[in-house]
Amino acid sequence: MTAILKVKDLSVSFNLRNDVFDAVKNISFEVDQNEVIGLVGESGSGKSVTAMSIMRLLPEPKAVFGPESQILFNDQDILKLSQKALTKKRGKDLTMVFQEPMTSLNPFHRVGNQIQEAIMAHQNLSSIEAKRQALRFLELVEIPHPTRLYKSYPHQLSGGQRQRIMIAIALANKPKLLIADEPTTALDVTIQAQILDLINRLKDEVGMSVLFITHDLSLVRKFSHRMVVMKSGEI
Repeated sequence: MTAILKVKDLSVSFNLRNDVFDAVKNISFEVDQNEVIGLVGESGSGKSVTAMSIMRLLPEPKAVFGPESQILFNDQDILKLSQKALTKKRGKDLTMVFQEPMTSLNPFHRVGNQIQEAIMAHQNLSSIEAKRQALRFLELVEIPHPTRLYKSYPHQLSGGQRQRIMIAIALANKPKLLIADEPTTALDVTIQAQILDLINRLKDEVGMSVLFITHDLSLVRKFSHRMVVMKSGEI
């Protein structure tokens, strides 16, 4: 299989006021096309720092990458891309779903408009075409009454519905890689299973790879093809 993501010798340090904290220490792993990789570890092991590094969302220059670090996405080094090239790639080819959707959704905008905006940011579509596509993705993530909920605000939805909205936004441009960082931790067990089944099904429908970050080994066992275990910043 062809690797869509190659993390090579990744090291990440944070410059603190009186110290330097080494969060990730020289790690390497790959994610193949259409593969689900489980990135597992206890809290503070470096999982989320790794994910944020791949998305280039860490606060640089406070966060410093080691000189040998490479994050190759389709053989392009994410760490060497300009901000303009990064913006073009994020949300289109490379997307992320976070643990708590309320921190990612804009509370002042209707959820349908937020999906529509994500589509129009990366596709040359009219607002009518983008709305039609947004509604299709609401149906795809199994939101009940999508036309009605399109006009809802985030606070009017349940936790499970908000997470489905975030998945719809993440998948709206048919990305090649989805990073799911503890996407079900805040949900009850039944909704957890529904969300993971949904991501797994949409993976095949959209044709993408998934980096699934969690501390729950039982979820990884059900959901992932392979597992990468982190502890104290190392694999």
